Amino acid sequence: MYISKAGVLSISLSLASATTVTFNGYYSDDSVPVSELACYKDGEIFKDQDWVKLGDITPDFAGFDGIDGPNSALCGTCWSLSYGYTSRSVLVLDGPRGGSGFVTSFTLMDSLTGGKAEQLGRVNVTAFQVELLDCGIAPEPKSQELKRAVGGNSNWLYDRLT
Repeated sequence: MYISKAGVLSISLSLASATTVTFNGYYSDDSVPVSELACYKDGEIFKDQDWVKLGDITPDFAGFDGIDGPNSALCGTCWSLSYGYTSRSVLVLDGPRGGSGFVTSFTLMDSLTGGKAEQLGRVNVTAFQVELLDCGIAPEPKSQELKRAVGGNSNWLYDRLT
């Protein structure tokens, strides 16, 4: 079977969407508890992360207008936002906080716009969903993957680490 480059390109382009990004000072306040974010559920904001305040969240994160509560399928998804030749990955953890599209911290938007966040206010971006690894979050390895990584064909090291 032969797949043309044009076909792959058209499929890829259809997965990307045009939207906007702006900033909100709320996300720049490291002391805000994560329990105030829309995706907070069952005592945590993201599975197996012990983030308590916004300052504890290591990946860049954002609010998104597709989030309507903690059961939203978009909670905890990673997105690549592109403005011009610059792209940043963000972990979606909240609703839009008074905006539409994506809403980020000032620092993140300033980084995305080459230091022009305040001047521009809101910009058009291309957004597409990417793997969590792009947001700096790696899934836990399965036991078979761990076994291959630490012991190869031998179980000696694997048995001592687990």
